[in-house]
Amino acid sequence: MRIIMSLTAIAALASVLAQPATAGESPFGWIYTTDTHPKGKKEFEQWIETQRGQSQGDYTNTLLRSEFEYGVSDNYQIALYYNQRYVNAYRNGIDGTTGGPDVDAPSGFDPMSRYSKFRFESVSMENLYRLSNPYTDPIGMAIYFEPSIGPRGWELESKFILQKNFLDDRLIWATNLNVSVERTKSATGEVERATPVDVLTGLSYRFRNNWSAGMEARNHREFTGYGFGQPDHSAWFIGPNVHYATKAWWVTGAWRSQLKQASGFTDEQRAVIQNGRIYGGEHARNEFMVKVGVPF
Repeated sequence: MRIIMSLTAIAALASVLAQPATAGESPFGWIYTTDTHPKGKKEFEQWIETQRGQSQGDYTNTLLRSEFEYGVSDNYQIALYYNQRYVNAYRNGIDGTTGGPDVDAPSGFDPMSRYSKFRFESVSMENLYRLSNPYTDPIGMAIYFEPSIGPRGWELESKFILQKNFLDDRLIWATNLNVSVERTKSATGEVERATPVDVLTGLSYRFRNNWSAGMEARNHREFTGYGFGQPDHSAWFIGPNVHYATKAWWVTGAWRSQLKQASGFTDEQRAVIQNGRIYGGEHARNEFMVKVGVPF
C-alpha cells in the first residue's frame, strides 16, 4: 500500500506538466489489454513485482523485468524481457523453517537460517497479436505467446485476452485466460513440472485527464505435471490499481491480497494452508506491482 501511495504523490506533483496519454500504456498491474504499439513504435518498460509475507517470519520475493517493446505492425507487437530476482526469507514457513516461492536453497542449507539471494532469472520473448480492436469493434480480442528460458528452467506461457470499453473509452474491462507449462530444476537437482492456469479480470476507469483507477481479481490454479490431470491447489486474489500517463511516460501501481479461499488438492498443499490462505512454495499474503513505461 505504501508503494501505491508514493506513486500517487509523485504523479500528483507531475500533473501540472501533464499531456494527453499515449497508446501502449498499461492501466492494469497484471492484466493485459489488446492495445498494441503502432507499426515502428517502441517503448521501454520496467516492472517491479513483489510478493510479501507468509504465515510468519520475513518473506520478500521481487521480480525485476526490463522490457523493450516494438510494434511490428499495427496489430502485432513483440517484446524482449531481461528478468532478475531478489529473494529474502527467514523462518516464514508454517513449521517455522525458511522457504517459500523461489527460495532455491542448496544442499546443506540450514532451514532455521536466513536465505538471501539476487540472481539472473531468465530472458523472455513476448508475442502479442490483436484479432479485433475494442475502439472500433464490439469487443477486443488478442492472443499472446511468451517463451522464457533461464539457468533454473523454462516456461511457455499463452494468453487469450478480452477487452471491452464503455463510456467513450473511459471505462475498460479486461479479462485474461493464462495457461503455462513450466519446468524448474532446483539447486539440489529436483525437477518440478507444472501447468499453472490463471483467470484475471478487472476494471480501470479514467476519472480525470491522465488518471485512471480500478480493481483487479485473480484465480490461480495449478496442476502437477504437463496437462490438467493432477490438480494441485487454487488461490484467489483481489486489489486496487492506479495509473497516471502523459505522452512522455506513464506509471502504474497495483496491490492484490490473497483471500481466505484457498484450496489444496494434495496432502502437501493442504498442510500449507493457514486461516484460509495457502503459502508453502507457491504464494504469499500480498503482491505488489509497479510498472513504468517510456515510449520513444
